[in-house]
Amino acid sequence: MGLERMRPGLGTYVSVHAEALPDAPPGALETALEAGFSAIQTVHEAMSFYSSLSDLARLRGAPPGTPVQVSPHTWAVLALALELAEASQGLFDPSIAPQLVLSGALPPPTQALPPDPTGSWQDIRLLPDHHVCCTRSLWLDLGGIAKGYAVDLALAALHARGMVAATVNAGGDLACFGACPLLLQIRPPAQPNTPQPLGWLQNGAAATSGDAFFGRPQAPAHAPVVHPRTGLRPPSPRSITVLAPRCALADGITKILALCPPGPPPAWLDALLLKYAAHAAVLDEHANLRASPGFWQALGHPATPVAPA
Repeated sequence: MGLERMRPGLGTYVSVHAEALPDAPPGALETALEAGFSAIQTVHEAMSFYSSLSDLARLRGAPPGTPVQVSPHTWAVLALALELAEASQGLFDPSIAPQLVLSGALPPPTQALPPDPTGSWQDIRLLPDHHVCCTRSLWLDLGGIAKGYAVDLALAALHARGMVAATVNAGGDLACFGACPLLLQIRPPAQPNTPQPLGWLQNGAAATSGDAFFGRPQAPAHAPVVHPRTGLRPPSPRSITVLAPRCALADGITKILALCPPGPPPAWLDALLLKYAAHAAVLDEHANLRASPGFWQALGHPATPVAPA
């Protein structure tokens, strides 16, 4: 038996589906779903850029060099963000918020110290007992990677409550376990309203990133992904899907791929995908689809299909 609920959250609509054994206690499904949504709310409260009560708000209000105690979840997401920043040579940078504010993708925060224009991820220090110290004044944004972490946390809550299968879908970030496969689709940048199926995700996580809906060149502002050093959006629209063991990883890697220049991938990218057991597919504006080794097999295809299917 199964149950599904959808609620607004994380800047999108979050759908949670769970299945229990036939002899599960009455109310087990409802209790599990509530635990999943509670996990998502916990992440939202800790890592919201918009809330004046979040850990991110307290960090941008603290003078440089001041340790700030954050939630264990925020500390864990920042640890992963710094890993990805180092592995991508700074393409992934959680101190990106000032650039996103300039682009219109984020609102100017209130009660914040002015950001240091020379600051970067390298100015973030993770200290014991879940303390964080920024050696320069930074505005941090964990947006997508926090959303992926929330999906992971919700799925873990469902598993901990005895569910035999479950899915969590938060916009482009999703994960599942058990006999609940999810159909993955990719939106061509030239035709975003006609998604193409890629295959079925089972016992894993995926994230999709793209800016086709944000307009080119008619609406250059409000870009969801910009380069942390130049503030420029990617030179051409692409749709990127990443498969990974955890949704937070998948989402973070989509941002890295979105900022890689067109053409042959950088030498470090293969090592990054291998390190995190991730697979990726990139669909460009000309409908050319490139996938890393193992991507199609991870979605149940015996070999690379002639076209997305």
